Amino acid sequence: MWKRADNMKKRTNNKETISEHILIMILPLILLVIVFGSGLEKSFETILYAGAYLSSPETMLLKNKETKSDSIGEMVGSDTVETQSVIKVSSIPEDVLELMNKAEIQYKNSSQDGKIVEKDYSTLNATSEYKGIYVKNTTSKKINIPDELKKSVNPIVDKNKPSVLIFHTHTTETYELLDRGFYTNDRGPRSENSKENMIRVGEEICKVLESRGIKTIHDKTIYDELYNGAYERSREGITKILKENPSIKVVIDVHRDAIYLKDGTRIKTTTEINGKKAAQIMILTGCEDGNVKNFPDWEKNLTFAVQLQNKISSNNPKLLRP
Repeated sequence: MWKRADNMKKRTNNKETISEHILIMILPLILLVIVFGSGLEKSFETILYAGAYLSSPETMLLKNKETKSDSIGEMVGSDTVETQSVIKVSSIPEDVLELMNKAEIQYKNSSQDGKIVEKDYSTLNATSEYKGIYVKNTTSKKINIPDELKKSVNPIVDKNKPSVLIFHTHTTETYELLDRGFYTNDRGPRSENSKENMIRVGEEICKVLESRGIKTIHDKTIYDELYNGAYERSREGITKILKENPSIKVVIDVHRDAIYLKDGTRIKTTTEINGKKAAQIMILTGCEDGNVKNFPDWEKNLTFAVQLQNKISSNNPKLLRP
């Protein structure tokens, strides 16, 4: 459980709208979710698996630069790049395979500008643990995991109306497409191409939820054309959607994580599911603490997050990070 950063304070201060939902963020997926409980846990367990697979042709986690001059990364997959069948992995969606094939050709002779190191972050910096559930608490609030597991989390879901909203504050975040153990600065960390940024991950989540009979709204607005101010803009966007769709119970903000070392090495947090690489995921929830005020329902976020983590970890102990 994390304190909200400065930009998130303004999100939580809107008591009329945001505080009435449960908010979760997930990294590499960072899922930011706002929920009224869950009869949805099983469906969310499934979407995390789908997102984790999709997020890991090579889960390279890139440094974000919080500056207005932060440029959008070069788009992979332009019409000028010749397409060949270079990579043959049946579990990867066809459109992602196409991007990987194009990247294989486009960046074949690019310079090696730094290492990518694969690491397991499934227990890193956890402050509490209970039966395989790891939590990193950076607030003054106390967390009792067994108590959270006993609470009831059962929202009434009208399957004839939207129950879930998916959006992306940092819409243009992308993933490295090639699993080569190094990165090249020829490829940037951002792209407005919806086939390779967070919109594509959101589409996969929507597809799985809809297949479970859960109506979903996917906000594909690009909120980070300028990195600074992205949270204020996404807050305005989702506030409008929530007012127009009061049936929504869960709001998910999907991000790509960024971990890098002082020497320029970039870290990818991965695990294996059924012999295939998947991006490790962090569920990020905020609370009313310190400078964050008017966030009365933050306990529901925590309960949902802990119970979701429990369900996922019981099947795949290393898929989630604390």
